[in-house]
Amino acid sequence: MTDIHNHILFAIDDGAHDIDTSVEMCREAYENGYKAVVVTPHFANYNHIDEFVNERDYKISELQKALQVEEIPLTILRGAELFLSDALMKSGNIDDLTINNSRYMLCEFPLGPFNIKRGLMWIDELIERGYTPILAHPERYYEIHRNLHIIDELLDRDVVFQVNIDSLTGKNGSTAQQLSIDMICRGFAQLIGTDAHDLKYRHTRIKEKIKELPYEIDHDIFVKCVKINSQKVIDDEEI
Repeated sequence: MTDIHNHILFAIDDGAHDIDTSVEMCREAYENGYKAVVVTPHFANYNHIDEFVNERDYKISELQKALQVEEIPLTILRGAELFLSDALMKSGNIDDLTINNSRYMLCEFPLGPFNIKRGLMWIDELIERGYTPILAHPERYYEIHRNLHIIDELLDRDVVFQVNIDSLTGKNGSTAQQLSIDMICRGFAQLIGTDAHDLKYRHTRIKEKIKELPYEIDHDIFVKCVKINSQKVIDDEEI
């Protein structure tokens, strides 16, 4: 399996606060069946793209060294979680923020209220630049709950949807759970990620979470979302 959304990388956002935490999160990911993780730290400052990339890549290098010492054979791949805003429209080259140098760009909307027309404009900007947007945790957005038609608008643009496993298990509330189940079962969402941030609450121990999945998410659906489709993203293939 490959996790394409997490905050395992240390001291770069609100995820792992130090390298020891990163290593333990990676250890738990590997022990729970992951062979690779795409580190996707939050990115929002479009005026400092190079600085972000340099910091991320340095910390990936340091994490890889630590994993070698600990003999944890987990593959670490580059990525980011792009916070969409008007600043995107004037930004420079963002190729280094894609998942594993592919066409796929993990991105997120504001969790609170935002203008849907502007949200679609941000998505269109990514598409016009040649990227395939992967929208992180659509089930968590206030505006999508209020305006479900935006899902159709995004599907028409061939946006890929990634739901959080914690949403499927109900940890993000009943509304997020039902929407995430519906999107997976209808084939609207193609990926399941951990969105792991720590060792206690939003962790990488996916075997624990699998036990809490609703009956609608059967083995075949789960494997397709965490193994088959995630590998297509990594290999830059069409889902």
